[in-house]
Amino acid sequence: MNIFLDANICLDLLDSKRPTSKESIDWYMNHKDNELWEFYFSSDFITTFYYVLAERRKYDASKVIASIEALSLEIFPHYLTHSDFIHAKRDFFEGQFKDFEDLMILNSVIRGGCELFVTNDKNLLELKEFHGIKIERPIL
Repeated sequence: MNIFLDANICLDLLDSKRPTSKESIDWYMNHKDNELWEFYFSSDFITTFYYVLAERRKYDASKVIASIEALSLEIFPHYLTHSDFIHAKRDFFEGQFKDFEDLMILNSVIRGGCELFVTNDKNLLELKEFHGIKIERPIL
């Protein structure tokens, strides 16, 4: 099964001081060795990780970069394409969801063949499902 992790989940894995970190870390540690599961995140999140951790949280920049690199070895970056934009635009104007950034990511998740999108985003969790992709919290 292909699992896509939202930026908030990856940030939880990178920064254990976040309020939802323990839950996300426990969930990931419980599932990461399942040989039938592969984990992905959007490569678009890399700049967000750096900004949040190095610029806002003031963690050492070289350690942040090393942490992002280590994360990328276990959880594979998935790159956005123009088709993600085209499909997100369609979904936006059809009223599927009003957060265009999230629609870009969700369409990337679909293109990547993922079956599960794991997030702590309340608005996304309210969807429960998007074009056949389950949307769930990281709960054991």
